[in-house]
Amino acid sequence: MKLKHIYTAAFVALSLSAVSCSVLDIDPNNKYGIDYGFKNRENVELYLNSFYPMTANFGQFGSNALGGSNSSMSDGLTDILKYGAIVSGAGDCNLIMTVDGQQSINNNYFDAWTTCYGWIRRINEFLDGLESHKSNFSESDYGRFRAEALYYRAYAYFLIMRSHASVKDDLGVILNLDINSFDADNRVHRRASVSDSYDCIETDLDYAIAHLPEPANAAGRLNCHAANALKARAMLYAGRYDKAQAAVEAIVNSGFYGYIDDYSAIFRDLKNREVIWGYGYEAGTLTHSFDRQYSQPGDICENDGKGAGYAGPTQEFVDMYDYADGRPFNASPDAANRYVTNDNAGKRDPRLAASVMWNGSVWKGRALECFEGGIDQKYMPYGSTNNPGNTVTGYYIRKMMDENNTDFFVNGSYQPWIEFRYAEMMLIYAECRARDNDFTAAFSTVEDLRRRRFGRDDVYTQPMNDLESALDVILKERAVELCFEGHRFWDLRRTGRAAKVLGGKKYTGVLWKKGGDGTFTPTSVSCDMGERKYPERFDRFPIPQSERSNNPEAAQNSGW
Repeated sequence: MKLKHIYTAAFVALSLSAVSCSVLDIDPNNKYGIDYGFKNRENVELYLNSFYPMTANFGQFGSNALGGSNSSMSDGLTDILKYGAIVSGAGDCNLIMTVDGQQSINNNYFDAWTTCYGWIRRINEFLDGLESHKSNFSESDYGRFRAEALYYRAYAYFLIMRSHASVKDDLGVILNLDINSFDADNRVHRRASVSDSYDCIETDLDYAIAHLPEPANAAGRLNCHAANALKARAMLYAGRYDKAQAAVEAIVNSGFYGYIDDYSAIFRDLKNREVIWGYGYEAGTLTHSFDRQYSQPGDICENDGKGAGYAGPTQEFVDMYDYADGRPFNASPDAANRYVTNDNAGKRDPRLAASVMWNGSVWKGRALECFEGGIDQKYMPYGSTNNPGNTVTGYYIRKMMDENNTDFFVNGSYQPWIEFRYAEMMLIYAECRARDNDFTAAFSTVEDLRRRRFGRDDVYTQPMNDLESALDVILKERAVELCFEGHRFWDLRRTGRAAKVLGGKKYTGVLWKKGGDGTFTPTSVSCDMGERKYPERFDRFPIPQSERSNNPEAAQNSGW
């Protein structure tokens, strides 16, 4: 069955437990009509559907993209995106990275902990009810129902591990594996080791892989390859590269997935070979506000609403895009072509035009005015006390934006969120091979991806002679290929490169000035109020103090 507007119905019909302010502050008996919820296959499907919004909430279209409800677009924490279109540093991402103490145990922008434990509680409640009513279902249906729930439990635990785990202190999650794990009378629960935490994620996903079906006509339903994709991603973070590689190989060997020629087409729907699994939206029922948030100020809809332009790609990110033959772009000797225009964009990696818009880009039948005084540019000099508006970088996001959406204020936005796609899996595979010192296989995998994206067989790919040079190539390719999909910050952190790449940097953009003869002159401008900060403690974010007040045995990560 399709995942449409039945999510709310599931919550209402079954009266599921609400997400608590605290992991431990939950009544285990807060269930109503549980027999009805497990009466038949249809009711269980509805129950399971209530877990699917977690994917949307933590995707870049959702409110929990950073792990908490107050932030969005995790790429804004990095070198590739300036989030919050004001030079003074306002916008959650900018404040986190430029203001000491903005991120703290009491002001935690990355609180996947509390949010995800609310989901885990509800998932365990489902698993308990399913087990109690097992006789109502066939063996195959029972296995699939349990598999979907375990997938989401593994997903929740992975998000907690990504944000809060500390290899340095060997502190992982608190394992809550059944409905009675936490109760009002027992508030002493210690964090498991990092290894045991990933063991739990792996075990849940192995069950999901074994019991979820191959992709079918049921749009949006989890399948075994989605579980393999999550396993590949989680095992990459865990450093279990052999298992990450095996999960990718299972996806490839299925024969369902592969590259398509049009990079921009990947993100328009869920029905193409590059998409392993994603969350579908539907006009008028399930929508999001991505277009409204990131469209240009001059993007006037039918009701005269305008785009907010909250984020702009940095010049440093634009410089990552290679020449059209694959040679690395060098901004120094090619300064005339550094600032992208309609005249020079064709000299670069085709993914640039599919991901970024610039002054003169055609959008919805008009040329963008990203020059000083243009309708898409309200830039004020660095240090201005006034709100300068958009865009401080001179660029806008194109990727994942819907050019056919003519009224996102009335209709919302409904392009799908793609959680897993083929290119990410191949880049995981390349990294796994590199970490096993098979640089030939790693190089070949990246080269194959680049051939498809550049549309040529003779594309140049930088050599991989050792692990560091291989990671240089792979991480750059991940930044370009997976931009704005929420990977860059976590990639830099998990590979130990965040402090070097981000710390002490001020990122830039371009300000175009229009002359009386109609020509444009570029000027480099700063996008940051101050230097980016990346203290060592940012390698793991804190456990919220409210959680530790309920459970003093939940050890805090060092540095917090």
